[in-house]
Amino acid sequence: MTNTPRELTPAALKQLRVLIVDPNAYMRGVIADALRRVQIVNIASAANAMESFTVSRTFKPDLVLVDWDAGKMSGLEFTREVRRNTSGMPRETAIILLSGSIDHDQLMAARQAGINEFLLKPISAQTVLGRIEEVLLKPRRFIVSRNYVGPCRRRRDDPEYMGPWRRLTDEPSRTVPKDAVRENTIRLRAIIDKLSAYADENNEGTGDRTAAIRGMYRLLREHAEEVSTVGDDTIVRVWSSAISYVEGVGMTDNYDLDVIRFHFQTIGRILDMPEEDFHHRVAVANELERLVHKKIQGLTAGGGVAA
Repeated sequence: MTNTPRELTPAALKQLRVLIVDPNAYMRGVIADALRRVQIVNIASAANAMESFTVSRTFKPDLVLVDWDAGKMSGLEFTREVRRNTSGMPRETAIILLSGSIDHDQLMAARQAGINEFLLKPISAQTVLGRIEEVLLKPRRFIVSRNYVGPCRRRRDDPEYMGPWRRLTDEPSRTVPKDAVRENTIRLRAIIDKLSAYADENNEGTGDRTAAIRGMYRLLREHAEEVSTVGDDTIVRVWSSAISYVEGVGMTDNYDLDVIRFHFQTIGRILDMPEEDFHHRVAVANELERLVHKKIQGLTAGGGVAA
């Protein structure tokens, strides 16, 4: 019996060809950066599903990371087109669907569309690598039938499988928060909503850009103590990362409001994570801090900031 490799080698990762499909340029950069951190260097990207079909003609991806909201054609419809063999990509191409939320209906729809794996945002290098290893090291039989085309919808009955679900239709486990935790969560979401609304109302392209940036910085500083009181260490780190970003990049042409919005979104996702998912929470904070540091260092070096 041939032993199945338990992890992908650096050489195998460097040979892997990955296509990113996401309408948000910043998120494409975040995902690409996470891939490079695990030594995946053959990366292409597309802003929408239709563009990805054009890119794939020459790039020929082994794996596609597609966002649930992939432009006019959703990530689900993108998957269906690939599985129907009408996109130009091989119908067996591995597809990992990304989304900012997971519920039963989403899982059922993704399962029926024929995805290989589902990945919850915000992502980290570790979570991306984990899903890629799941797809490549534990491939499921590809089914072509009248009613379904895609990987077998049942995972292998592997006692060593450490993924979040035994079936794509299983609900993610969640702990019921205590009253104090629930109250803190409500307070944190209210703060995030307030600053997100400010960001939307003072979009840098529609008003006084300098005043908007200073106002955001003031709000971040004003709420820092309250966040440190009601939030856990990981959330405090993300909040501090947002402050560091404005301090380091704020009054330059490289300031990107989407980066600040991404910090708020990340805190929201962390609040949705089960308490026991400690390592994922920490990995997300580490990734965000590293990206902000990279942007600030890029300015300091005078070489601009990479997307």
